[in-house]
Amino acid sequence: MFYPALTAALLLAQPTEGTVAAPAATHVPAEPGAAVAPEARPAPSYNDLLRRIEALEKTVEERTSPPATRSTAGVFTQNRFNPDLSIIADVACVATSVTDKTAQTLALPGFLDESDRGGKLRGINFNYLELAFNAAVDPYFDFFAVVTVAPGEAKVVDVEEAFVDTRQLPFGFQLRIGKFLSAFGRLNGMHKHYWDFYDQPLVYEAFIGAEGFKNPGLRVSWTAPVDFLLQFNFEVLQGASDESPTFNAVGYELTAANGTVLSSKAPFVPALYVGALKTSFDFGDHVFLLGASAMYGHSTQTYGSPTDMAFSAPGTVLYDAELTYKYLISSYRSITWQSEYLGRLSSGNLALASDGLIHAADRRQGGFYTQIIGRFDEPGRWRAGARFDLLTQNSLTIDGVARNSLAGDGVCRRLDNMLQRYTAMLEFSPTEFSRFRLQYAFDRSRFLDGVQRNIHEVLLQMNIAVGPHGAHSF
Repeated sequence: MFYPALTAALLLAQPTEGTVAAPAATHVPAEPGAAVAPEARPAPSYNDLLRRIEALEKTVEERTSPPATRSTAGVFTQNRFNPDLSIIADVACVATSVTDKTAQTLALPGFLDESDRGGKLRGINFNYLELAFNAAVDPYFDFFAVVTVAPGEAKVVDVEEAFVDTRQLPFGFQLRIGKFLSAFGRLNGMHKHYWDFYDQPLVYEAFIGAEGFKNPGLRVSWTAPVDFLLQFNFEVLQGASDESPTFNAVGYELTAANGTVLSSKAPFVPALYVGALKTSFDFGDHVFLLGASAMYGHSTQTYGSPTDMAFSAPGTVLYDAELTYKYLISSYRSITWQSEYLGRLSSGNLALASDGLIHAADRRQGGFYTQIIGRFDEPGRWRAGARFDLLTQNSLTIDGVARNSLAGDGVCRRLDNMLQRYTAMLEFSPTEFSRFRLQYAFDRSRFLDGVQRNIHEVLLQMNIAVGPHGAHSF
């Protein structure tokens, strides 16, 4: 390339500061027949020289660039794409101490009749492919949607979330309309790829579901005008979900042994209401996040096929208290301690096919998890953590009499408490777009035919993200 030589030549043509200009030539008439010298031109300015250099460099670059490197920008180039699109894929290799058939029949007594083994089958599990769309609709709304494709006997396409958020409501208010993850608790609003462990805590699995509670509805948020985070969320949700072990706004019908038909109509919808208060503040390198949440709605649980036992509780309350503490050692290293307690209060009617009667019933259940996560290397690529899960309360009264089991469809369901699980993980993230996680779990919460089964699980997870993805909450 001749850019340096060209630049030097042009700059040498410019008089430098301190140089004495030659005196102007005196005009002398030319002799007859002599050649006439052209009239002297003024020297170009410094800015003129720069403009000439830039023009020459641009011309040379255009002539010497190969066709493949020339701009072919059009309306569909990535920098003009709207909305932003990100793709996340998740794969795991799993080894367990029980067979898949046995594992799926294991119960959390008094909480779940079967275990959700999604992503935990022996061997290689392709868990999901997640497509996330994000765009500004106009000056008034933002749009966000997440669509997942999960493998199975029939490919399952699920719209996890699809909602709009307002942008310009006054006084710190914001409105969300569509289908979304509830603001209940600490973890429920997070997508799987942002979890600290491969699976949800036991108490979330028992009360909310393995993938969190999501429903059509609307949310009103208010952020207080103070110098720390103080936010209140109120949600009105449809309340009908085939994934939630607690809230399902449906009715039931069963035929008793004596021929009596017992039934209950589906409640008026929307049937679920959520309130959540969250705050966060810091003292130097110490950051705290606290929250309290409550869900109130209709709960219907049926047992047997055909149904021979049904529990309908229109005034079910699920509540949550959360605490997160984070110590910032440096820009990359940190230690985070996080805990949540969830409780469920259900008062309603228990219909039994065995006697053809409807009985007054009350259930009191609760549990918690606590975990600690450390990011311990200076580039921030390595994390390690441990979690302890415990279901502490599991009581039932029928017609005012305490019970330690629940019988139906020929099965006696024990109501055990102090159900435990211990989990440890080691994680490596080469960049923010890829992650590898090794996890071990010792699960003492599952029962088979009334007998406790200890389960050992080892898994290796790989999570890959492509494309722009918005920041997650702390």
